This record gives sequence, C-alpha cells and structure tokens, in this order.
Amino acid sequence: MKRLSVLLIVALFLAGCQLNAAIETDPEPGAPLLTEESLPALTASVPVSETPARTEATAEENDTEPVTAESAASEQATEPPELPHYQYGDTTPTWRPELAENYPADEDCDAALLLEKWLAVEGLTTADLDERGCRQLILASAQPTDGVETITVCYTRNDAGVFLPAEGLDRMYGFLGKKGLCHDRIRDSYTSPAGLWAISSAFGNEQPPDGLKLPWRQVTPNSDWVCDIDSPYYNTWQERGDPDLLDWSDDVEHLENYPRQYAWAAVIEFNRPPDVIPSRGCAIFLHCSEQYTAGCVGLHRADMYTVLKWLDAEAHPYILITGVDSGFREVFVP
Repeated sequence: MKRLSVLLIVALFLAGCQLNAAIETDPEPGAPLLTEESLPALTASVPVSETPARTEATAEENDTEPVTAESAASEQATEPPELPHYQYGDTTPTWRPELAENYPADEDCDAALLLEKWLAVEGLTTADLDERGCRQLILASAQPTDGVETITVCYTRNDAGVFLPAEGLDRMYGFLGKKGLCHDRIRDSYTSPAGLWAISSAFGNEQPPDGLKLPWRQVTPNSDWVCDIDSPYYNTWQERGDPDLLDWSDDVEHLENYPRQYAWAAVIEFNRPPDVIPSRGCAIFLHCSEQYTAGCVGLHRADMYTVLKWLDAEAHPYILITGVDSGFREVFVP
C-alpha cells in the first residue's frame, strides 16, 4: 500500500512538471518568447559597425542598442552588415583624400588616369562598378580653384571591362553646389553629395531628346518635388490636386518654376525612398546650369542635352561626385 502511494505521488509530480513546462513554452499565438537562455543569443546578433565615426546628426539618426562585449567578439569573424539603401553611394567611410597627392593635377591626367585617381581617393575600384552592373559612368570632379567648377567625363565600359571616355563627352566643364561638395552631405548646406550614385530617370520642361533611353517624365503646371520632411512623399515627384494623395507643405521644388535649369534633367538617387534621412536633403539632380547650384550637378545646356541622349537605363548609369571636399558640414536644424 505504501509503495502504491509513493508511485501515485511521483506520477502526480511528473504531471505537474509537464503542465508547468507547457505554460512557460507555449505563450499566446503571436506573443514573443523571451527567456533567460534566449537573451544572450539575441544580444550576440546585434551588428557592429566597422566604419569610421559619422557626423553627430547622422549618428543620432542611426542610434542602436549598446554593443556588448559578447556581440563585439561574435562579429570579429564575420563580414560587416550591408549598408542600408540610402548609403549605397556614400563613400565617406572609404574616402582617403591624401591619395590625390599620388597623382598629377586633374588637368595633367588623361581620361584613364583621371578615373583611376578619383576611384582610389573614394576607396572604389572598377569591381565596385561591375557589382552594380554599371556600364556607363559620369565622373564629376570638383576643382581646387574654387571647389565649385568641375571637370566632367562620361565613360562607357567595353567588353573587356575597361571604362573608356565616350566620344564627344570628354573634358566637359560643369558645376557643383555653391559651397562645393561634401562627404556626409547635410540638407540646406548648398553642397553636392560626394559619392557614387545611380542615375534612374529623366524629366524636363522641354520635350525629351530624340532617342532618349531613360524613363522620362514631362513637367506639368502641377509638378512638385516634395521636400517637406514630415510628408510621406519626401524626396519624390508628386502632382498637385491628385485626390488620392495626402497633403504636403509648400516646402517643394515646383518644377515648372525652373524652365532653364530643368529644361532637361536626370534624377540622382541620393537619399531616395525607401530609406531616407531628412537631414541629408533632397532633390539632387544632374541638370542644365551656367553657374554653381544649390547642391545639384550642373552642365552647360548643350552638354546636358548630349549626355542625356547618351545615358541608357540598360547600362545602369552612375555618377561619381568627387574632388576637393569643401569641409562644409553645417548641421541641419528642422
């Protein structure tokens, strides 16, 4: 009888343990499971950035949880995480301006040496272009005279993988922002963003060039490029009066107001959706210009027309904005 009682007590104890385990490990559907055992694994998964420190404004936009000793140790043997979309063209972490001293001045470089020089300064190689599928490249290098005027060359990749200057598009003269170019560019700084950026489409107040090979959008009286940092349409083209859209403020570029500059223009994919940082700015284009810009890249009207005809969406064109950095990094305050 005693033996039977002991067995009964043991059986009840084991049943209670199983019920308790089921309560701990089977939360309500959709509820996260956090246990003491799972916490170290979660902590170790936090990525560690291996890039140099960025500006204060950018750092605040990218705050993350503190890095633990465990996560730092686990990251040493792995590759750094991929950069988010908005930084794909940002060369700030690899920028090495001292390398420019290893080369002649721009005016003494032929087209091949000029490209080699500025790729090296920005920490890039032709392999980086190949990874992006880039077969057309525009190089706009700011000159040391004022940091605003540029030497601009268009390159086409041949079947051997060599980037050669396109016929008639070598040594054009153009312009950058009023205060030159800047790595980690900040909104309203009147600087152009240094880095390697895709060119996605074209638009204009005038009719498109014959044979255009980029997607085209014609400017209308309702065309706005939205720069309202509180709008879901930030850094995109929208048409006023569309009943399906939400409102945005008057912080826009009304494209019809720039008939000369935006006679023909191409969109540079700087700080564009889906990942944007409002403090970095918007509406960065390659467009017609006879002087410095507010942050865009400018070419004389005839050159802009010819470059636009040359650009081909199937060649995945990019622009490398480089040269003498102005050092102007005034923080944007909303």
